[in-house]
Amino acid sequence: MPTTLPSRLLLAALCLLAGAVLAEPLGQTHFSSAPAGQLRQFDYGWVDQAGRHTLTFQVEAAAIAAARSDFRAWRSADLQQAADAELDRQTKRAVDDLGRAYPGVVIEQRPGHGITWRVAPPADLAAQERARFDEAMDRACADIQSDYPGAKISRGADGNFQLKARSKGDLAAIEQRLELAQNAANQASAQLVAQAQGQVERRSQRIGQELDREFAAIKQRMGDFRLAYFRERLYRLDASGELWPDYARLASRALPNLAPLALALAVQLRGLPVHTVLTRAMAFIQTIPYDRLSDRAAEAGFLPPLVMLAENRGDCDTKSVAFAALAHLLYPQVPSALIVVRNHAFLGLGLTPQAGDRSIQYDRRTWVLAEPVGPGVLPLGQVGAESQAALGRIIAVVPLFP
Repeated sequence: MPTTLPSRLLLAALCLLAGAVLAEPLGQTHFSSAPAGQLRQFDYGWVDQAGRHTLTFQVEAAAIAAARSDFRAWRSADLQQAADAELDRQTKRAVDDLGRAYPGVVIEQRPGHGITWRVAPPADLAAQERARFDEAMDRACADIQSDYPGAKISRGADGNFQLKARSKGDLAAIEQRLELAQNAANQASAQLVAQAQGQVERRSQRIGQELDREFAAIKQRMGDFRLAYFRERLYRLDASGELWPDYARLASRALPNLAPLALALAVQLRGLPVHTVLTRAMAFIQTIPYDRLSDRAAEAGFLPPLVMLAENRGDCDTKSVAFAALAHLLYPQVPSALIVVRNHAFLGLGLTPQAGDRSIQYDRRTWVLAEPVGPGVLPLGQVGAESQAALGRIIAVVPLFP
């Protein structure tokens, strides 16, 4: 026998069925971007727990182009290698400049950016030594020739002597005197070398402290240069030597050009509580299509906020930084920090937690958690299961807006 439901229950069941069938899926429903003079107009549509929304705003086209060019994608190892190569060039330039300032000092760059130096002996020392020897031997030969007028004494290019004498006795005596002369000439040459070495040692002592100061200054400049090299490319080197996108500067630089987006959202959300405003603003970011940006050779796993808007895609740290900038424009007094865990990142906001909010204590501050990444549309104070499980293994908490 068929079962009949009371009319009130039947109506409720039909309403539940209609709700299940007709409910819109959460997420982005529309995106378009078109030029508008020197600006670019963005039109978005999305659905979150509060319903359907649309948003239109304009951003300077030049600002988007600048955001693309200012942050170039690098693999960490490749950027480190490029910095080291440029550092070698800068060190060589500094060493060359120092060499010109200290003539006669041989300054050399070693692997690992080390610098060594030595005071060089006179460049013509060998020629001087030979000239001293030849001069002494010429005098000796002239003296011998004067004592033995009938003898013939000549020296070839190889330094060997050819002798002729009136007798064997004279020949033996000439050979003995030539041997003594050679010994004396060698001593004179050695004395010249010793004098040159003494001058080198005295000069080394005199300029040693000066050069040590010069090298310390070069080392300091090169260390500063390396950090500046990364900073100019919007990267930063942490204490462990690992390179990261300079998230705080990237967020801060995006503020002026994200202002039209923040204003458009503020108009729609005027009068709502802070928690609600941030949840609704975050839903806009969450519903931008998720993209892992896995081609790190081309994208470094990060897109600046304006590029994220222009390409309508982003991953975890991209969306977290964009939402931090947006939250700062809406509520400048609210601090934010990027919470980095293994293979993921999300956001912490310096708010008083509401009932049910997930939060952490870090660096004597309470951070209410936010998961801007999507595709799930989670409210402020809630994070996904994987993020929750990773809270015990936080790699870094990077202040974005203190």
